[in-house]
Amino acid sequence: MRHIDSFCHFFPQSLFRLMSETAGGTTDVGKRMQGVRTIFDLDARFRMMDEFDDYTQILSLGLPPLEGMVGPDKSPEFARVANDGLAELVAKYPDRFTGYVGALPMDNPDAAVKEAERILLNGNANGLQLHTNVNGACLDEPRFLPIFEVAAKSGKPILLHPARKPSFPDFAAEKTSKYEIWTIFGWPYETSATMARLIFSGVMTRFPNLKVMAHHLGAMIPFFDERIETGWATLGSRTSGEDYSHILPSLGKPLLDCFRDFYGDTALCGGRIGLVCGLDFYGVDHVLYASDAPFGAEGGAHYIRSQMAAVASLDIPAADKEKICYRNAIPFFGL
Repeated sequence: MRHIDSFCHFFPQSLFRLMSETAGGTTDVGKRMQGVRTIFDLDARFRMMDEFDDYTQILSLGLPPLEGMVGPDKSPEFARVANDGLAELVAKYPDRFTGYVGALPMDNPDAAVKEAERILLNGNANGLQLHTNVNGACLDEPRFLPIFEVAAKSGKPILLHPARKPSFPDFAAEKTSKYEIWTIFGWPYETSATMARLIFSGVMTRFPNLKVMAHHLGAMIPFFDERIETGWATLGSRTSGEDYSHILPSLGKPLLDCFRDFYGDTALCGGRIGLVCGLDFYGVDHVLYASDAPFGAEGGAHYIRSQMAAVASLDIPAADKEKICYRNAIPFFGL
């Protein structure tokens, strides 16, 4: 069966050279990127992909975000280099790379808006990759609204990727996270928190046609559906400092339906239980195949293969499997 990998990562050589000269691009999660050859070596990437027939990828950058590499004076340049590099790969190897989602200099919102317009409205990017925080700030801040406006105007999606760092502690009395909890549990939490903030702040209501795909099949949301519905039914009852009574009526529909407006990808390290849960919550039309390559064993091949097997094992009609594997991606990314 055909597969379009909707969430996987690669650094064009032009950007990889620049990031390798920065502290952020070589420490913490950047350190890991330096050790994953198939995320920057095109020949290694092709050898890994050769195992799979009728398989193409939608490219996005790996971590860290651009603002984790350089400051606002240089991040616009890094974004241009990254996006031009990704666009060149898609144009040169269309049988390998079906499209790309662009990166923005989010620590420089004015430049980010211009870059979004350049690649979405005037270029051929198939969407944007935004991270769950911008140097610790949430995406619902008013300074980021014009970016969402450009995305909504373009009709192209936002892919939401977690970005918590080890400097975010597990407990308030500590200064850093231990045992890499910041990524294994912190990333799903932060993705879920960002989704909630985009809903409650009114961003999703303001741009009702905006398409947002939350990495790793919507993180915690499908598993906590009943907790979300019953717990937030009394939103404001636990809060003394602010009045939240107006928020739920302002959404215009049930809260769970707001969360179901998001899309999710199948990048669960090959996990089947989470896949069943996510499909039950979002429905087959809002789930797209993704592997999170090139992470996992064999330069990413293990995740690609195991996630294909997990989808194939589902007790659903063949037509629904086709939707997940490639059909949903075509209108979602405007392919």
